[in-house]
Amino acid sequence: MATLKEAVAAAERNAAAERTEREKQEARVAEVQQELQDLVKKHESLERDSKTRESELATALESAKAAKAEAYKALQEIEAVKKIAAGKAFFMQSKHVSVNYLLLTRIRSSPGAFADLPRSMFDATAFYRVQEGSSTEKVFWSQYAEAGHPVPLSDQLKQLVELHKAAEQAMKGLIVRLWPKEAMPGSYFGLVRRLVDACPWVEVIKHSACIEGARRALARAKVHWGKMDAQKLVTDPPPEGKEHRTPEMYYKSVLKGARTIAGECSKDVIFE
Repeated sequence: MATLKEAVAAAERNAAAERTEREKQEARVAEVQQELQDLVKKHESLERDSKTRESELATALESAKAAKAEAYKALQEIEAVKKIAAGKAFFMQSKHVSVNYLLLTRIRSSPGAFADLPRSMFDATAFYRVQEGSSTEKVFWSQYAEAGHPVPLSDQLKQLVELHKAAEQAMKGLIVRLWPKEAMPGSYFGLVRRLVDACPWVEVIKHSACIEGARRALARAKVHWGKMDAQKLVTDPPPEGKEHRTPEMYYKSVLKGARTIAGECSKDVIFE
């Protein structure tokens, strides 16, 4: 009986020891699993950080390349402007068609633009010096009045811009006078193209003004001589026995009346 009890007690102790050991092993397995999960998360985080750094590095490299290219273009542009100012050959118009070189192309297409600057600077300074009051233009050009040294290239470009503004305003004023009812061109090139047509248009205006004045004068004559045929008056020869008479003989005597007629003309109607 005693031996049986001892065997049962020993079996219970062994079972308890096994249970304790099993719990320890389960706890260790849980710790290892947690450590593995932490390691996996850490690895994934490092992998994401690595990809982010690679992306940022690639972006930074692209930005650096773009900045280097822009700096190189700017350097080329400056060197080309120096060549233009020095009167040297300049081929960038055909070699580079980028918008970045649009200003240089315009400068290149205006031979002598830099060569004329000293004369234009002198004329502008003299013009604004005698103007009353103060203006932005007067202040700008006065700073070069007593320049005893070569004007820097940057200032030469500023002078060209000011001359460009003055030319633009002059062209706009002329276009308003010649085409009062038409819309103003929206670009500097449009102004230039409109002025290309100015000479033939001036001829049209002169022709129209002549017709309007003659119409007014002949209409005045009709007021006094209602049966007068204006066409015959202009085209028929002088009356018999008065063939020696010519219109030119009466220019001086009719000039005062012609000036009166000119004042009565509206000059805003175009006759084809």
